[in-house]
Amino acid sequence: MLAAALVLAGCRKQETPQAAAVVAEKPRPATVEVVKESERSPHFRAVTSQLELGGTLFGYADVDGDVLKVAGYLQTIFGEVAKIQPEAAVLGRQDFAEMARILGLTDIKALGLSSVPDGTGYFRNRVFVYAPGERRGLLAGLGGPPKPFARLDLAPAGTDVYSEAELDLAEIYATIRELVRKSAGEEASNLMEGALRQAGEKAAISLLGLIQGWKGHSVLVLRTDPERNLTLPGENGLTVPYFSMLLGIDGIAPALEKALQASPLLAMREEGGVKAFAMRQRLPIEDVSPVLAIEGSTLYFATSPGFLAVCLQRKGGLAREAAFTEAVAQVGAEGNGLAYVSPRFFRRFRQLTELNPGQPAEVRRVLEMMVSLVPPVDRPLVSIRTNLPEGILVRSYQNRSLKQDVAVMAVYNPASIGLMAAMAIPAFQKVRTASQEKAVLNNLRQLAAAADQYYLENGVDQATYDQLVGPDKYIRTIQAVAGEDYRNLEFKLGRRLEVTLGSGKVVGYDP
Repeated sequence: MLAAALVLAGCRKQETPQAAAVVAEKPRPATVEVVKESERSPHFRAVTSQLELGGTLFGYADVDGDVLKVAGYLQTIFGEVAKIQPEAAVLGRQDFAEMARILGLTDIKALGLSSVPDGTGYFRNRVFVYAPGERRGLLAGLGGPPKPFARLDLAPAGTDVYSEAELDLAEIYATIRELVRKSAGEEASNLMEGALRQAGEKAAISLLGLIQGWKGHSVLVLRTDPERNLTLPGENGLTVPYFSMLLGIDGIAPALEKALQASPLLAMREEGGVKAFAMRQRLPIEDVSPVLAIEGSTLYFATSPGFLAVCLQRKGGLAREAAFTEAVAQVGAEGNGLAYVSPRFFRRFRQLTELNPGQPAEVRRVLEMMVSLVPPVDRPLVSIRTNLPEGILVRSYQNRSLKQDVAVMAVYNPASIGLMAAMAIPAFQKVRTASQEKAVLNNLRQLAAAADQYYLENGVDQATYDQLVGPDKYIRTIQAVAGEDYRNLEFKLGRRLEVTLGSGKVVGYDP
């Protein structure tokens, strides 16, 4: 027994270093030092829970209250501008803080973004706008809770561009009307709505009904032909890749149906519950015959009846393509907005210059510039917008990170623009003052010359303003430019003419 105990003890001594080595080889969990709770932003945890930490870019900004500060800066800037430009006084009187509240910008408490490379040259990008609580203003116009994309079955196989977005235009209109009421008064708000009610009455179109009905999903389906091209009519007609397109908007068909039925330019054909309106006269473009269609409350526009029929078959070929499913898997299958672009679209777009070798040099330069801005893409780009209870999350899978956008925002943000404006205002004021003084001096010179002519013709040595200025006088009119008043001038032979500007400065002219 003693011998066995010694053997076992020896074995345990030999195993201990090995066990310790195994433990040491296990990777430690990643940890990030965070400031203590009393110093931490109250929105940090909510924002970072929607982002990916550890990639090439991670950013967080607490903007709670910053919009009101920017509104204060704008109030000051426009107030200063109004002092030197009376026409801008209406801006100086606006309550920018209240405007920001109406737009819903004050509900945004924090922002966050992240970019993570997947090792293949592509990035998983995320942007989160933290806006807890009830949505107001423009944010309320972005739809309700996220759902599976309901219109994806409209996209046939081979679709190159697909976009679906939920939008509540009625909510956005209500925000704009409230903004007009706050800035220009109740009467201006009512006038705007009255103008919308009257607009389109002759064509039996209710613009206000269209706005109120635009509450739901909008969809765009575009498919380019891999080989065929299309030459637009006209001298030096531009050649572009041939494409088929469908645009659908929920909720607006009732506001347009009567106008479509009454139009002498359209011929209606109803089949399977779909009312199609085709043009009676063909366009001078080969294989392009636009058609409008109504299905329930949804209005469709398609480049041809054939493509409309293919889409309305709802076979959903795009949703089953491997490239689409792999791209969407990077960002999620539900949301309130989806944008998808295939590599073929970029490839065909980059052919614009070679498709138009005979275009004038100016047109070719524009095409070359446009093509240079389109990078080569070897797989689809996709982005999804999702309304969450605590904010709006945008996830994208793209061939670039968000670093370029951050660089742009670093330069062109409200604070830096306000700073540049604050520095520019004194310089602008000096230039403005000098220009005004020259204009006033020129006015005095004209008056002095008119007075001399009056003295000579009438044999007198003094005159009044009304004797010199008027429709049938020596000077038709004199325009004040800096708050000066020329009517109080005393015109006497050899006397210096002086006026006082609105700023208190005196400008004089010696005849």
